[in-house]
Amino acid sequence: MAAIVVCKMDAQDGNTLTAACSVGVSGQPIPLEGPGSGPQQLPGSQVSYTLDANNRSTLFECGDEDDLLVIDSSQYSSQTLNNCEPPLLELRGCSNAILSNTTFISITRSTAQPECTISKYGPCMAVVGAATQETDWSFSSLANTFTSTICASISATSGRVGGAFAFERNDSPGAMTAVVKGSTFTSTACDFGGAIHSANASLTLTDSTFTGTLAVDGGAVLFVGTNATVAPIQQLSVKSSTFTSSTAVTTGGMIEVAGGAVSIDDSTFTNGDAKIGKCVWLDKCESYTEDKITNNTWTGCAKPESPPISWCKAHDGNKWTTCGMEGPRECY
Repeated sequence: MAAIVVCKMDAQDGNTLTAACSVGVSGQPIPLEGPGSGPQQLPGSQVSYTLDANNRSTLFECGDEDDLLVIDSSQYSSQTLNNCEPPLLELRGCSNAILSNTTFISITRSTAQPECTISKYGPCMAVVGAATQETDWSFSSLANTFTSTICASISATSGRVGGAFAFERNDSPGAMTAVVKGSTFTSTACDFGGAIHSANASLTLTDSTFTGTLAVDGGAVLFVGTNATVAPIQQLSVKSSTFTSSTAVTTGGMIEVAGGAVSIDDSTFTNGDAKIGKCVWLDKCESYTEDKITNNTWTGCAKPESPPISWCKAHDGNKWTTCGMEGPRECY
C-alpha cells in the first residue's frame, strides 16, 4: 500500500539540521537522525533518508514509485557548503514528490574544495530520476522562495547546475515533468541555470518570479532537452511569469533553450543581458514555433536584427519594445 511521507526541515542561521517526517495521515513525527551513518528507512514506507556528515544536507531515496514524499513549511538560511558537499536537499527516484511553502535564504556553495568528489549540483535542491521509475512521473514546487542562493565564482569550467533547482531525469525509464508554481527566485546564481537547470525533462513555470539571477548560460533557466522532432517531445512551458534583470555571461540572459520545444504565454521580460540572446536564446530552430509565443511583454532585450538574429515581428498579442526571442540566423 502506498505511503504518504510528510517532512519538515529546519536549518536556520548556520545551524545544523533539525528535521522530522511523519508516515501516513495521522503518523507521529519521526526525528531524522544519524549524520554520516548511511541510509535510514522510514517505517511504513519505502522512503529512506541519509543525513550527510555535515548534518545539513539530506538525501531522500524512494524505493516504491507509489509512495508520495512531501517536504513542507521548511526553512534553510545562512548555510555554506563546500564544492564537494551534496545540496541541502536531494531526491532520487521519488515520483510525484512535492516541495511546498519552503524558504532558502543566503545559501552558498563555496569554491572550497577538499580532496573529494565535486558535486555537480547547486547548493539548494536536486531532483534526480532512478531506474525504478518505470512510469511517467513529476515533481512539483509550490509557493517556495529562494533568495541569495548562489554558486560562488561562477565559471564554465566548474560545471555546477541550478542555483535553486537541478532537475535531471537520469536513469528513469519514465518521462519526467517538473512543475514550478507560485515560486520566487531572487539573486540566485550558478554556473549553468542561475535559478533552474533542467536536463532531459519537461518543465512548466507558472506564476513565478525571477529577479537578478546570474549564470554563464541560462541566467535564470537553462533547459536542456532532446531533439524536438523526436517523440516524446520535452517541453518548456512558461506561463504568467516575470523575469527581471537577469544576466548570462555567454548565452540566454534569462532563458536558454537547448533542445526540446518552448511555449511562452502571458509573461513579462525586462532588461536581460548576455553576449548572445539577451532575454531568450534558442539553440535549435526546431524548438521555436511562432504561435507558441503569445501575449508577452518584452522590454530591454535585443535590438531588431542584432546578431545573430532576433525575431521581433508583431504576432499573437506580444508587445515587442525590444526583441526577446533570438536564435541562429538560419531559423529566421
